[in-house]
Amino acid sequence: MEDRAPVVSPSYSQPSASGKQREGRGAWVLTAYGISGLALFAVLAYFFSDFIAH
Repeated sequence: MEDRAPVVSPSYSQPSASGKQREGRGAWVLTAYGISGLALFAVLAYFFSDFIAH
């Protein structure tokens, strides 16, 4: 029993699995930046229109 090697998770032993995980994370980061940018643009447009109206 003590001679056996420890069991390693397959996600760590396969580089393609970690590559896919990084790709997915990058997509989520870009999505978050896109949503944040749209929200910032909306807030700036609101204040600009408010400034023009007064």
